[in-house]
Amino acid sequence: MLIGVSLGPGDPELLTLKAIRVIKEADEVIVPGENAEKLVRLYREPKVVEFPMGRGNEVARRLAGEIAERCREENIAFCCLGDAVLYSTFSLLADEVLKIAPDVEIEIVPGVSVVFSALAITKTFVKKSLLITVDFEPEVVAVLKAKRSGEIAEKLMSMGFRDLKFIERLHMEGQRISDHVPKEADYFSLILGVRR
Repeated sequence: MLIGVSLGPGDPELLTLKAIRVIKEADEVIVPGENAEKLVRLYREPKVVEFPMGRGNEVARRLAGEIAERCREENIAFCCLGDAVLYSTFSLLADEVLKIAPDVEIEIVPGVSVVFSALAITKTFVKKSLLITVDFEPEVVAVLKAKRSGEIAEKLMSMGFRDLKFIERLHMEGQRISDHVPKEADYFSLILGVRR
């Protein structure tokens, strides 16, 4: 299995318990640079693989060639600062591993988001809505507290977000993840919309 471990914004006290467990238990831990290495080294010695700017795909391809077959039998963790699903070298590596070994299982351990860490450290409360983007033509949108989920889904579809995922009670009893969006939903629900 290939496991992407999100290390969060860089504070060792903000590592999740799951991230620490995976770091300790994985057969091998790989990090893409010095900052991630400092955090992981608190728990074990990682293998450092530098991903120079502009050469990430090339490095990911080479590393995937080294580990893809091993991922069938071993748990290999790739730990990165921030979150493994957001502008991460892990996405490059996962894509390359799956090209070589499409049957390899991928797991992603989420971390403390830098956005929410920034809101907390600046004591900024979000009372109505929040836009997190690096571009005003986002490829993915997340709508939280999606109680009127049917209306929200229609709006997202009209905006070009054709691939919708409905998530209700995430990590709680009664968790539900579906491609079908109901008309109404629990307060603890969200909709992910992806432009395809």
